[in-house]
Order: sequence, then structure tokens, then C-alpha cells
Amino acid sequence: MSRKPLIFVTLMVLGSLSSTFSFAQRVVSIGGTVTEIVYLLGADKQLVASDTSSIYPDKANQMPKVGYQRTLSAEGVLSVHPELLLITPAAGPAKVLQQLKDTGVKIVTIDSPDTKQGIFDKVSQVAQALDQEIAGKQAIDSIKQAFDELAIPESWKKRPPRLLFVLQMGGAPMVAGQGTAPDALFHLAGAINAVNTINGYKALTPEAILLAQPDAIVVTQQGLTRAGEQAIWSLPGMASTPAAKAQRLISLDALLALGLGPRTPQAIQFIHQQLEDWAP
Repeated sequence: MSRKPLIFVTLMVLGSLSSTFSFAQRVVSIGGTVTEIVYLLGADKQLVASDTSSIYPDKANQMPKVGYQRTLSAEGVLSVHPELLLITPAAGPAKVLQQLKDTGVKIVTIDSPDTKQGIFDKVSQVAQALDQEIAGKQAIDSIKQAFDELAIPESWKKRPPRLLFVLQMGGAPMVAGQGTAPDALFHLAGAINAVNTINGYKALTPEAILLAQPDAIVVTQQGLTRAGEQAIWSLPGMASTPAAKAQRLISLDALLALGLGPRTPQAIQFIHQQLEDWAP
């Protein structure tokens, strides 16, 4: 009878014990990117609920929801009897988080900058919180490979396209300046944020839109569904921009555009594909 090497048997036993202890936790994930990473790690059996921004993968939509991450209530979170709460820095209010801590719920904040390395750090932090370090390393290696396979279009190297992310389309449009996830996404894609002189999310005047001269407009699919494409092109000041003249509009899933998570390489590839015919 063949005998398996001792080290192989030991690893199998340790893996089994790790799974037993990990899955014993009752975890609530707050923030779409955090929840996406939990599923990526194969640790979703530990989840008992998530927040309403957790829309990917599809299975996450079937999970009980405890509200929106910025407006949590202690009662809503405690109703699912969590042992561990994974949150983003945007989660709150602070008073509610303190109430949860006072009841004995462990809270871990997943916090990293909106950079390529920051994506890897988010995965690592979630993996560590869930005792899934091996799965975390494998996920990071896979994401790194996806980034390595990307190539900035040759035409962009001469003059990168100027992209404008519009978050809200009604009235004065709310756009994404420096220090936002769309801004980081554009830079990773090799493009320029057309409003890189402003910080954060700001309402833009018609004069500012005209001055920005975006080559393409980027929106979320959810926002586009609500407002319709015409709402973009009819914005005051938009008609005279290169984007409007060429009708260049890119719509991304909200989590892809705003989350800067594991699927960021796919988001970059999609932007490249949508603008493959663009040339300065």
C-alpha cells in the first residue's frame, strides 16, 4: 500500500483545521470591494451579511443586508449576530461603530491607498482578518499577473486621452477630481483626469466642463440606467467638448469604477477597448 509523504498529510490536516476555525466566525462585510475580496478568497461561507454597496459577485446580492455603509445602525448589524465586522474607512457613523465595539464585536478596518499596491494590500488585509493568508497570496499573484498583461495603447503614449468621470448627472454634474478612485483608475490605465486640478468630488460649472475638454466621459452603468445617455450630452457646456462631438461614453459597473479592487485590471482593459479607435 502506498503511503503519502508525512508533510503532505500534515498540510492536509492543518488545512482542514484552518477551515474549521475560520468558518466558525460570523462575519459581516461592509463595503463592496471588501465583500468582493471575501468571495475571491473563497471565504464567503463565513459571511452572514453585507451592506447594500456589496453588489458583486451575484451571490452577494442574495446575502442579508444591514444597510448602507455610511449610515449603519447598531440594531441592523447586531440582528445577524456577528463576531467580526470588516469595514472600510467610509463606514459609519462613528457612534454606531463604537456601540458595536462595546457589545464585543471585533471590527477590522480595511484601509489602503487607491494605488496598484493598495489593491494588493486590501486583499492581504482581508485575508489576514479571515485567516486565509494562502488564498490571499494566490489572489494577489493572480491580480499582479493580470496587471502585467496590460499594455497602454501606443497612440496614448503620444498624448493620453483626457477622461472625465461624472458621478451625478442632474443639475451641476458631480465629477471626480484628484484623490478619488476614478482618478486612480485613469492613471493606472495611462489616461489623464480631465479635472485633475480639483480635489475629491465637486460640482462642475458649464465653463469648467468646457475648459476640461474631455476626450471621453466615464459613468457608472447604474447612473446611466437611471438618467439616460442624453442626460450626459445635454449638460450645459458639454456639447463643445471632444467627447460630445465624438459621442465617446464609457459605462462601468459602479464597483469597478469606484471600488478599485481585484477586478481593476479588467476595468482598465475595458477602457482601452472602448477607446481603441481614439487617436490624438
